[in-house]
Amino acid sequence: MSSRKCMRPLLFSLILFALFALAFSLDPHLHFHGRRTLKSPQQRYLDERQQYSSQFRKFKSTLARLHPPPDFDNPHILLDPRFKGKEGTDTPRIYYPYPDYESDEWKNSHRGSFVACVGPRGKLLNESLDDQVGVYIGIPEGFPEPMFGSHKAVGLDGRISFDRYTRYGAYGFGESESSVDNWMKPEKVEWDQVDWGTLQEECLERNADRFPDPYKNADQSYPSGTSNLHIPPQSRTAVLIRSYTGKVYSENDKQVIRSMITELALQSGGEYEVVLLVHVRDDNIPIDDPEVCQQVLRENVPQEFWGITTLWNMPTAAARYPLVDPALVDVHHSQWFSVQHFMLENPQFEYFWNWEIDARFTGHLYELLEKIAEFGRNQPRRGIWERSERFYIPQIHGDYNTSFRKFAEEQAGQLVWGPLAIDYVRPMPLVPKGPTPPVKKARQDDYQWGVGEEADYIGFLPIFNPINTDWVIRNEVSGYFGPDTPRRATLITHSRVSRRLLLTMDDENLLGRHMGSELFAQSVAILHGFKGVTIPHPIYSERSLPPHRVDRWFNSGINGRSGSTKDSPFSWGREARFQDLSWYYRSNLPGRLYWNFLGWEKEGTGGKSYERWFGRVCLPSIMFHPVKDVEPLADSTHYELPV
Repeated sequence: MSSRKCMRPLLFSLILFALFALAFSLDPHLHFHGRRTLKSPQQRYLDERQQYSSQFRKFKSTLARLHPPPDFDNPHILLDPRFKGKEGTDTPRIYYPYPDYESDEWKNSHRGSFVACVGPRGKLLNESLDDQVGVYIGIPEGFPEPMFGSHKAVGLDGRISFDRYTRYGAYGFGESESSVDNWMKPEKVEWDQVDWGTLQEECLERNADRFPDPYKNADQSYPSGTSNLHIPPQSRTAVLIRSYTGKVYSENDKQVIRSMITELALQSGGEYEVVLLVHVRDDNIPIDDPEVCQQVLRENVPQEFWGITTLWNMPTAAARYPLVDPALVDVHHSQWFSVQHFMLENPQFEYFWNWEIDARFTGHLYELLEKIAEFGRNQPRRGIWERSERFYIPQIHGDYNTSFRKFAEEQAGQLVWGPLAIDYVRPMPLVPKGPTPPVKKARQDDYQWGVGEEADYIGFLPIFNPINTDWVIRNEVSGYFGPDTPRRATLITHSRVSRRLLLTMDDENLLGRHMGSELFAQSVAILHGFKGVTIPHPIYSERSLPPHRVDRWFNSGINGRSGSTKDSPFSWGREARFQDLSWYYRSNLPGRLYWNFLGWEKEGTGGKSYERWFGRVCLPSIMFHPVKDVEPLADSTHYELPV
């Protein structure tokens, strides 16, 4: 007995040593702080981060460094006749990423016919070069690789670049400048005299035979002579730009909204409609009074956008849901109320973008939204939730549609297949509304189910499992099955949702079931067996950590997931991992690259003097968030996250 007692301390020491050895083998950067205290995972990340210098502070992303790819071919890039005789790399082309509406292929596969619409200069857009977006072939040589995602994975052209004039010149940028190299200044517009609402309405009227009209009977919906009546009408999408009373609109804000209306709604003949969804923050203002509404518009919205603005407040949006916990009824916890309210009032739309007004895209918006929708449509349901809960790192995971599929499934084990298999009885029945899988188990399907089916939820960061993380609002669940309710989350509510998902969210709220804004849409989708997907768009980082270290810090959950453990990057005290990225709710790279893109100096890069030496700044197509207070001297690079 005494010998056994003597062995116990030794055995305990050996076990402890083995555990520490395992920890060091999993993370070679693990070390002690002082003599007794182990550094937190976040502090270890920050220490490791310091080993890598700022790559964008040094890199010259300018027209002078453009490197056209060999054998470049993109049928949507056209010669600009205004530059006849000039074909250098710094000569812009016209970028027109739309279908060939006049082709037999398009005409034979669509109901009705495309009719060109009038733009802000009073000209048909198919005849006005001044209203087009310009582009350069090639990207600056040596441009850093994204940390996550890729242009290729989404279907975007990652071999082209834009500068501030080609991107925003059609919408008022540079109109007061006298002479700019390699740019044809468009005809000036009196923007306050433009009525974007009327332009959108007239455009839709011209193309009415292409789209469904829910306000008419089926036999009255289309004029005589409409072609291809046997083909279903094309669905429409509302782009809801979220704004609020008291916001000051910068010139860049206005140029971006103009670009969204022109590129998405007018150039497409009404496939999209852009809406400025303005939250009236004073709940006591009677927004159902037309005179009051007009006053709110005059005081809070630029005149050119009055016709596209929809006002809302929380009492109006929440009145439909008396059973929802009042503690959750505010714009932060119940942001989707306003989208659901808009959806119910506007049956003409099938899909809805919840678009953050401080998001930016340096490329062409029609290409972006169409490729995102196409990506979601083409994804098979087998393994879709498992792929979507991970950060996609091409250098590790390989091709998204082949090796990444296999990797995610091998790591995941059991796959989500249809609605989550949970007890739907207590405390009240939850009857799934999604489709029934065609086979019993996911691995019996040959990646066919779901292909061709529109995604119900599309987000821009992983759809992670918040249970067991330290994410701040992980337990913001009311009226469901308590803290063990299966759920998913995505940070930043910037996303596209379907009508059927919003209708189901509406039903859940009517029953008093609710979750926080960054939980609700994704969780309803997975509980009901709808289709949810994360877009693997290119996300860049100021610090070029090796891919395997990126994987360790961002896919740090169980089986390589981004959630499910306290060491998730979304947990409180660990989010500083996002500070160097181009997309998060607080990140600093947008404040450098986008400011430089607009011709402004930021911490030693960009600005007039910089461009005299190195040339005009240009960028490939990148999504940025956040981009706030877009003025030259705004502090845009000092966002901090808790450590």
